[in-house]
Parts: sequence; C-alpha cells; structure tokens
Amino acid sequence: MKSFESAENTFRDELKKLNDEILDKRLAMGETLIRMKTKQKRLDQILEKAANESNTLKQFEKKYADLNASEEKKRNNVKQSAEYKDFKREILGNLNASNASGCNDGEAEIMEIMETGDTACSMYDPWTKGLMLNPVRNIKCGHHYDRDSVMSVIKSNMSVRCPVVGCASKNYIQPNHLQADVALQQKIIEHQAEQAAQESFVSSEDDDNEED
Repeated sequence: MKSFESAENTFRDELKKLNDEILDKRLAMGETLIRMKTKQKRLDQILEKAANESNTLKQFEKKYADLNASEEKKRNNVKQSAEYKDFKREILGNLNASNASGCNDGEAEIMEIMETGDTACSMYDPWTKGLMLNPVRNIKCGHHYDRDSVMSVIKSNMSVRCPVVGCASKNYIQPNHLQADVALQQKIIEHQAEQAAQESFVSSEDDDNEED
C-alpha cells in the first residue's frame, strides 16, 4: 500500500510539474503574440503619421525612419499591458475553475500534448472545456476544436473568430477552414485509455484493501 501511495504521489508531482511547465509556455506564447500585435499596431501608426506629414517619397522615407528609430528606443513591457494582464487572468481563472470542479491539478484545463516541432496542442475544446471527441484543426491559426462544438457555434453565427486566448488570427471561422486531426484524435483515445486503466487500478487497490 505504501509503495502505491508513493508512486501515486510521484505521479501527482510529475503531473503538477508538467502542468506548471505548460502554463509557463502558454503565458510565454501569449506574451510573444501580444508583443507582435503591439509592434504591428505601432508600425501602422508610424506609417500613417509619416504619410500624413510628408509631401514627397523622400520626405516620407526620412520621416518614417526617424519615427521608427524613436519608437525602437522606447521600452515597452508587454507584461504591464492591459491585454496581457487580461490574458493571464483568463488563463489562471480557467485553471482555478478546473481545480474547483474537481480536476486533479487543473489537468482538464491545461493538459496538452507535444506535437512535431514542440507545438503545444490542447486536448480540450475551448468552448465546452470538455475533452474533444472529434478534433478539427483551424488551418488559419492552427488551433483545435471539437467538430460538434465549433459547427454548433458557427451555424448560428458566421462572424466568429478563434476563441483561443492570444490567437492572432482575424479570420472568421468557416467550415472549409476545419481539418480533421486524426493524429490528435488517436492521442486523445490513448489518453482516455490511460485514464481508464489508472482508475481501474486504483479501484482494484481499494477493493483489495477492503478485503484485508
């Protein structure tokens, strides 16, 4: 019994460590995306300002270069921006919600698998928060949804963008953007089998203890 408890504690510690690492990666990815969006917005503003204040191409090029150089000198802490704070608050809020609903160490919210190229991919649908049964990939941004869930959403509203926090895609989700992900579906099936095996093992241990 002690050996089982030790193994279970080790498993929980490793799972928590993995979840913490995934959470850090999500926050880092969000920070990178927000930094890119902020930079692009500033560049657009610089271009507009340079165009409005110039009469010739030569004046425009000089004005743009001066404004861009001045902008580059500024220090912008993305983590202090309202967008990043909202992003982090939502990520942590989802984690706390999963813990409150009885999920082990927030597993249901942040359990991810690593695909080729170290791309993080969630097993859980962003709308229902449930484990996906028929995962599809949005070819415009790379994020995944459960087919029934996303089709139900866009059926009544064709002006829906990717709901994943931090997604930079501005495209409305269309049925032809959704591609079945057989590899992810297989991994989810394997994950379900592992969970069922673990629950069966715990149940059998409890039965043995009751008999003793």
